[in-house]
Amino acid sequence: MLRLRDLLLRWLLVPTLLLWAGAFVFGYLHSLDQAHAAFDRTLLGSAMVLAESVRLQDKDVVAEVPVAALEMLRTDAHDRVFYRIADAGSGAPITGYADLPAPPPGLAALPAFFDADYKGQRVRVASLQHMVLAGAERRELLVQVAETLDARHQLTNRLVLRSTAVQLSLIALSAGLITFGVRRGLSPLKRLHDEVKSRDPADLEPMDTRTVPREVVPLIDAINAHTERQRQLAEAQVRFVANASHQLKTPLTVLRAQVGEALQQNDVEAMRAIVARMDGTTEATGRLVGQLLALARSEPDRPLDARDLDLAELVQQATFEQVSAARARGIDLGFEGAGPLPLRGEALLLRELVTNLVHNAVTYTPAGGHVTVSVGRIEGGVRLRVVDDGPGIPAEERERVFERFQRLDGSGAAGSGLGLAIVKEICARHGAEVLLSDPPQGGRGLCVDVRFAARAGG
Repeated sequence: MLRLRDLLLRWLLVPTLLLWAGAFVFGYLHSLDQAHAAFDRTLLGSAMVLAESVRLQDKDVVAEVPVAALEMLRTDAHDRVFYRIADAGSGAPITGYADLPAPPPGLAALPAFFDADYKGQRVRVASLQHMVLAGAERRELLVQVAETLDARHQLTNRLVLRSTAVQLSLIALSAGLITFGVRRGLSPLKRLHDEVKSRDPADLEPMDTRTVPREVVPLIDAINAHTERQRQLAEAQVRFVANASHQLKTPLTVLRAQVGEALQQNDVEAMRAIVARMDGTTEATGRLVGQLLALARSEPDRPLDARDLDLAELVQQATFEQVSAARARGIDLGFEGAGPLPLRGEALLLRELVTNLVHNAVTYTPAGGHVTVSVGRIEGGVRLRVVDDGPGIPAEERERVFERFQRLDGSGAAGSGLGLAIVKEICARHGAEVLLSDPPQGGRGLCVDVRFAARAGG
């Protein structure tokens, strides 16, 4: 696994080395130009001294080559020096090396410099024109001095080697400083690592971002957000366990007492009556367990398994499942509406929502009453409505009934107080709104409206 420190060093040091390589090539070429400029001046000076030594005598050109003209070019590199004096017009040699290459035809005005091959060696040639006067006589001469390139190359190599040594020293120093800086820069991450590693497993408090680099803050914020979700999930699990243990204790105690009472009976009919009560207790306990599980599934931190649904079809099926319970109480349970009513949500939770609303309505409506479940379109979405003609809920109590385990005093019906709390949680998960009001037609009862936005819960 690649470490962040190695990655940073790679991105910092490799470009530095590439830049140094480019600087080396540029420095070599620049040093070579400097060497050429320095030696070319000396070479031109030798040519000018040589030109000044030429004179006319009886219309003939006499050249007395001074030693100083060639001594100017002497170096430790053992370069060879060549010269030539020739007539500028005809090109006829006068003295020196007659086969020394003449300036190329395209060369600009003299004095000028050019490179040529001579006697198997590469040479640098300086050429200039010189006018010799003697009374009325005048001659235009071409003066050339050439030397091999060993001294130039040696000077260039010395300059490049010195420059390279300095640059490599600076690069080595920079690499050390970069390595030290990267380690120091990553030290807050090391401290963060040690802090997280030393934490207690139950410690889900957010990490402090004030002591970490600004670039790391988004990562820490994301970790803190994830930790906060884990904390909420853990709290939800604790709440679920507490709720389950609290709510299941009573029915299980009742069931155990009923079993003990049944075991003491000798009369079959008395035992049958107790078993019937046990069946009711078992059914109520099963529904309580189902509600607790639905409550756990509707917790905000649980991922929502959202799909495209038809609200009309889902509500109709959930309503028909309550028909037998309604008939047993002599309640007229009806369904109104037609689909399709497109909705996006989790089918299991939405079915639980409908079941809780219809079950509550059937439970609290007196025998002979009516419960009507309807669906339809509204502006911006779809609506589910459950209307009953039961005792209703006072306006001042309507917010409180959505709290967990809250039941109205004097309702007379058995229940856990979880039905509307579950409805509220499921609505929140699907971005829906639940409202309690009086029945539209007036009179006693309760109207529950659940309004979904179009394609809600996605």
